[in-house]
Parts: sequence; structure tokens; C-alpha cells
Amino acid sequence: MRRSILMMVGGVLLAGSFMGQVMAKPSAATIAARQKIFGIENVDARSGKVRDDRLVFSWLTNATFAAAMKGHVVLLDSYITRLEIMPGRTPIVIQDLLDLKPEVIFLGHGHFDHADNAAYIAQETGAVIYATPETCDNMAIDATNNFNNGYTLVKTVTCKTLTTRGSLPGAEIVAVHEFEPDVRISVFKHLHSTNTGVTDPDAVPIAATVAGVCTPTASKGNTFPCNLQDPRDPLLFPPGTPLEPGVLNIATSRQGPGGPIALFYVFTVNGEHKFKFVWHNSTGDIIDSCALPNNIAGTNPPVPAEPPQDIHGCFPGVTVNGQTVGANLASIMDSLAPVDVELGSVVSLGYNQNGERDVVSYIGHVKPRYFIPNHLTAVAAEGSSLEWKDGFYEALNAANVPAAARPIVLWLVDPNDYLRPLVFDLNQKSDFDGDR
Repeated sequence: MRRSILMMVGGVLLAGSFMGQVMAKPSAATIAARQKIFGIENVDARSGKVRDDRLVFSWLTNATFAAAMKGHVVLLDSYITRLEIMPGRTPIVIQDLLDLKPEVIFLGHGHFDHADNAAYIAQETGAVIYATPETCDNMAIDATNNFNNGYTLVKTVTCKTLTTRGSLPGAEIVAVHEFEPDVRISVFKHLHSTNTGVTDPDAVPIAATVAGVCTPTASKGNTFPCNLQDPRDPLLFPPGTPLEPGVLNIATSRQGPGGPIALFYVFTVNGEHKFKFVWHNSTGDIIDSCALPNNIAGTNPPVPAEPPQDIHGCFPGVTVNGQTVGANLASIMDSLAPVDVELGSVVSLGYNQNGERDVVSYIGHVKPRYFIPNHLTAVAAEGSSLEWKDGFYEALNAANVPAAARPIVLWLVDPNDYLRPLVFDLNQKSDFDGDR
């Protein structure tokens, strides 16, 4: 039986409606896919509509979620770890994502472990992609590649650009009007995670692994967690039949500078009570104003693709609204607080340097009532989720975050929590009082 958690933000679940998005008569496959991903209890068996009195998140691997907001079905990222044509560890196949019929695909940034599959899904379903101009460049390349590879595709790709090409992180906040008045959406550039910032002596790093072996060490009374897959994992979860190579290659092009240009999304779902959640699939170093370097491929010495970012990915001496790049981003996040839910990446490329310090810094600014982690199956080794959970709490402790200021953590463990709906009732007043 499907395990479903209703995260009721105060009160009792009310009888709901399915008065969500207008859609053509759905196929049986679409109804089945939506029930598989969002839960039978949340999808009308005749119309395929998702209840509009609930906000539903369903984790599909890594930083990718399917979400239903006031009945509107979207994808947050499109990458699936071990995307297969016959399920193995991952119970999702590409046909599930096509049958889901998402209206929109929001991409956090253009790296393969976030943007893979997006152009193909858009071509097959007509879903609109929202991304940076640079990532949209890659979507156009992907669409051409798909045609050139001989796949039968029914639509071209519509990729709508967010933010201005070459703009500084935090310099602009862009509104997306796709679902208004049901859902208000705003977006701004932030910083991709990096290991190029300043090492924080008070941070608790996550130990590296060498040849699959991790020997934890201790510092300041803390044991460093390890980014290490349990050796029993492959036996418990053998692979299924892979989608690629040989069957279908719908990976994102590695060309161009769009990969590490990261977006931070803010969604306000209108109902009896407004429900605000944020999603970011990378967590950058706003303390030091540093992001993953974005240098032009093949240049020696390196040449930044987006000056004034330097070759190390930092913004030395650069100001936005009279503040450093990182401080300005922190101010924007402060203006959002408190939020009901943060879907936030717990993986920083600087995990050997500063552990999950940057994750805690984002939480400190947006002040979520509930925190749901992501980016748990790429960079983070499959099966290592509980080690990252250990690192998360070590980072909270190292930052001396008091219990009253900590969010309720809804941790996700792969593959147990794939397709486990996290459901919030939009008609109940939150017990989040906004005073923390």
C-alpha cells in the first residue's frame, strides 16, 4: 500500500475538489501516471485532475520533484537518476514523465543532473520550459540533437527565458505569470555551490572518499560524515534496463556557459491561506560571494564566461544594491521569510571544505517551517542520504542554531521516498506564526 504523508499545516483535512487546471480529456495513461506520482487519493480517477485544495510534492530523484499547485502539474528539474525503460532502483521510466503531462518544466540550472530529459519531455508533451537564457540555449541544442537522432517528436521546444543574460546574481527579481492568480512565482539568480570560497574553521566538513573507503576523523568533538554508498546498496537495489545509451540519448548538451548559472524560485500558492515555498537545486556560498567557476571552455589561462565573476567563481569587490553579491542575496532571502517550505539542496561542492554550512546559511535567511532536502543522488552517492542527514545536523550544531529556530525536517532517503507524496492542505491555516 502506498505510504502517503499529509503534512497538515494545522487542522483537519477537509473534503477537497478537483477544480484544477483545464485539460483535454485525459488518457488512461495520464490518469495512471498522475496517480502513481501524486497518490491515488489526490487525483480524480475520471478527469486526471489533481486536487486543487492541496499542494503535493513527489520526489523523483536528486533535485527533481513533480509538484501539483492548485491543480497545476509541473516538474521542478527533469533529471532522473538511472532513468530506465524497465524499473530497477528508480521506479520511474521516461514514459511516466510523458504521461504525467506537465504544463511547465522549471529548471534550476543547466547541468546534466538537473536539465537532462527536459527538451525531450517538452517536445513530446508541449510543456513550456522556464530557465536562464544560457540554459535555453542548451535546450535548443538538445531539441536539434533529438531530431537529428531520428526520434519522432510531436512538438518543438518552447523555452522561456528568465533573468537577463549576463546579469549579476540578485540584480533582478523576475515574475512568472504562467499560473496567476492561482500561483504567484518569482525568480532570481543566486550562487551555484562551490569549493572555491574561504574555508570556515568552524564548519564541519563531510569527509571525502577514496576508492570507496571513508575513514571518519574528528574535529571539535564532531565526527565528519562520509559521502559514501552503503556497500549493500547494489545488492538491495539492482539496476533495471537502462534508457541510454543505445535506446534513447536525451542528455543535456555540455556546450555553452549555462550550466552553473543557478536560479532560486519562490512560489506563493493562493488559497484560503497563502502558502509560500521556495525551491533551489544548488546552495551557494553567499558568505564569501563565491560560486562555481564558469570559465570559457578551452581557454588557458582561464577566461570567465560572465565577468565580473573571476576565474575562481568569486565576485571580489562587486556590489549589488550597495552590498556584496552574497549579502544582497541574503537580503532578498530575508525579505521572503518566513516561508512554509524550503525544498533546498543539501549538497555543496564544497562539502570537503565547509560541509553543509552554506545549507544552514540559506535556512537562516528564508526561515522555513518545513525543510525538504534535495540533490541526494548526484554528487551525493546513491544510498548516502543518511550520511548527509548526519552532516546537516552537525552543521546546525556547529552554527549554534537553537532548537526553536530549526525547521521541521522531512528528510528523504533514496530509493524509499521516491513517489511518496508530501501533501499540504491549502485550506488550513498554518501553525507557522511568522514570529521565529
